[in-house]
Amino acid sequence: MTIRNPALPPLYFSSNDGAKAEQELASPSLQNLPPELLHACLARYADWGDLARLACVQSKWKDIVDDAATFGGRDATWELSMCLLHGEDVNDDGSTSEGKKQRSSNGVEGGAESNDVGNVARRGNSSRGLRKNEALAVKYLIRLCGMEVDAIIRQPQNPPSGEQRRAVASVLPGDEESSEGRASTGEEADEAALLELASCYLSGTGLPRPDPHAAVRCLTSAYHRTRSAESAHRLALIYEYPAQSNELIPIDVVAAFEWFKAAAVNGHVTSMAELALCYELGCGVERSDEEALDWYTKAANAGHSAAHYSVGEHFEEARGVNMDHEEACLWYYRAAVLGEEDGVGGLRRLADVARRVVPRVEEVLNNHA
Repeated sequence: MTIRNPALPPLYFSSNDGAKAEQELASPSLQNLPPELLHACLARYADWGDLARLACVQSKWKDIVDDAATFGGRDATWELSMCLLHGEDVNDDGSTSEGKKQRSSNGVEGGAESNDVGNVARRGNSSRGLRKNEALAVKYLIRLCGMEVDAIIRQPQNPPSGEQRRAVASVLPGDEESSEGRASTGEEADEAALLELASCYLSGTGLPRPDPHAAVRCLTSAYHRTRSAESAHRLALIYEYPAQSNELIPIDVVAAFEWFKAAAVNGHVTSMAELALCYELGCGVERSDEEALDWYTKAANAGHSAAHYSVGEHFEEARGVNMDHEEACLWYYRAAVLGEEDGVGGLRRLADVARRVVPRVEEVLNNHA
């Protein structure tokens, strides 16, 4: 997405308060510039940090950053949330506080939470002139996600106990609970915002604490509203690896398989390879060498380097297909060229065959001696 300066309505700086305007003329200042000139200057040169500083100049401009995000629509709101989420922590003099450990999660000095955009301006040019404010970024992400999503991701007052966490059933692609985010207010769902918000809930970024169950609801909403393959892949990882949720969601290999499959059929290459592995090991599904080979082949043809080796291994060991060492060598060679050490190992195992069917195989083997 092209980076653009924030925009405001053309008459944003016009004032209908005649008495106040006459009083202000007695002391020349920025707000006394013609509104058309002020708007033109800001539209051409001002960035988010400049607007944040203006919010501190006049009380009537205190909402200028939020107004610019609203006027600019989804793109502007997304840009602002990313600046606030990924900005640098800075000292009062504007320098980066790389080694500073004790800061609030929203980047405001003293640890006090602030929803005032004027408090996030900084002197440097990094992050479009804004210092980090993760809590405020999360609020803009929630705005992008839509009101119905906001309703299903509200933070509980108290974190669930271990027994409560174990009692929460896993969400599958076809479940009724999974589809509770399908309803839309008529606006287009924002996949990127839902994915980013889910990451915040997983890590607790900008929030009182991590809430992986809210992250799951964000991801399922993204899947059903946008057919997001990436959201399905992330859900599979959550159910396969407890570390993804800070051990708050238990392993569920069946749910992981179902979400890998949902992502794979929608074109997610890494999920294709993961789905093939599920079939190969019988993890969450009945073991099937034929299905494993099919999905490894799809992943390899889509550019997954390690899948090339797995296809070759199936041909070498006659798993789901007739044994064919020549075909195996061709797949091992492709894996080796893509940097997979296992592919080199496969060529070494079948060196005699490889020398017959693979051109320049000796060069590949010598480069990995």
